[in-house]
Amino acid sequence: MRARYLAIFLILLAAGSRGAAVCSDFEIEGTYEASIDLPRILFLLKHSPNEPPIEVDGFFELNYAYLDTGASGILLSRETAETMQITIDANAQFVDTGIGGDEFFNVSEPLYIGTTDYYSDEAENPDIYRLCPQWRFQVSREYADELFGEPIDVLGMPVMAGYTIVLKPISDIDLEDIRYFTGDIREPNDPNIPATDFQVALRLEKYINPSNPLNIPPLPVLAYNPVIDNITIERDGVSSTGNWLFDTGGTVSVISVAQGMALGLVDANGEPITEADFYIPIGGIGGSLELPGFILDRLSVPTLNGFNMVFIGARVCVHDIGVLDERSGEFIILDGVFGDNFICASMDMATWDFSSTPFDNIVLDTRNALLGFDVNSIYPVPSCSVTGCGSETNPFVGADLTRDCVVDIYDLEIIADEWLSACDWLNFNCRGGDFDRDGIFNFKDFAEFAHSW
Repeated sequence: MRARYLAIFLILLAAGSRGAAVCSDFEIEGTYEASIDLPRILFLLKHSPNEPPIEVDGFFELNYAYLDTGASGILLSRETAETMQITIDANAQFVDTGIGGDEFFNVSEPLYIGTTDYYSDEAENPDIYRLCPQWRFQVSREYADELFGEPIDVLGMPVMAGYTIVLKPISDIDLEDIRYFTGDIREPNDPNIPATDFQVALRLEKYINPSNPLNIPPLPVLAYNPVIDNITIERDGVSSTGNWLFDTGGTVSVISVAQGMALGLVDANGEPITEADFYIPIGGIGGSLELPGFILDRLSVPTLNGFNMVFIGARVCVHDIGVLDERSGEFIILDGVFGDNFICASMDMATWDFSSTPFDNIVLDTRNALLGFDVNSIYPVPSCSVTGCGSETNPFVGADLTRDCVVDIYDLEIIADEWLSACDWLNFNCRGGDFDRDGIFNFKDFAEFAHSW
């Protein structure tokens, strides 16, 4: 009888397999190591929401900044602060960590910041700018190096939290119609937000350290940053999986030394043990470095649509980027940084060859922690029937704070970390744990969590 039942089971399994749709990956070839541009957005500053914006020499000037999901705060250059006569708090000090290590910043007076699309036809009208609450900002202590760059202003996650961001990358190089990579911040229900062909789940993570003993209040505004979980990299038959920061402020993409060691690329000091495919200078908060780079066989990003987004011949650098964990006092090393070279047209730094990108728009939904990809119609997108966790037909359970499709001890760790914290969009409502959205993570939210355990 057992043999008969086993035979019936195998027949049914085979029939089901013949009827199931086979879903191929969405493969992208030819990306290079450096993005052509970073997303730009226009901004203004105000002392009061009902007053005109701060002017320069009696005129309202158009100011642009880079829209950076990898930045937890808002960073103004020293040049911008001085030109706009922004007052610096004489006693305050803030320490931020970037690719080059720690850097000390001044802290501005409280200001209102407004944003609008870089290519807006009404950019000279201050009334169209979406105004954020009154915040303090980081201000660089050093002037920009005249030989290597211009002053840079950076708008990080605080201006994006709770909204939908539409990123319009440079899809291809057109010397007759040069346009910049741009970003626009929109209300979640804006009917003009582009539809997307597939989505990737995000997790908003706490990469901030307001309790650093070197900080001197009042501190600048800070917000949590988006992470893509379970990115797999492969080279020469060896693979490794990690969780990567989604960083629109990153010209290049980076993997940690541990990830590089897992693929046999570097030693424990980050020094190549196999010949690097390229070297690239990179700068940011904390200074500048020259990093070794490698060409991977594959880099796979899981989507919620039943297939992987796979970059063939993906190029990454190797370097440890760490942030101090307030609970443990130890540095958390990021597994990787998913930069703009994977979503924008990119360049080979040695040959100056350019690549295109298949994406017309990338849509970052910070309320639902989703990253959507609008693919140009010339690229076929796999069509799959999805019933898995996180899809539109089977969304994540609310208490699954880690978005690993189960409510368990790892979600409980987030509850312990955020317990009795003030919650808002800056911290993704305490990483999603403020279920009733009353502004605090307390016993009412814990009861909802326990119900899903």
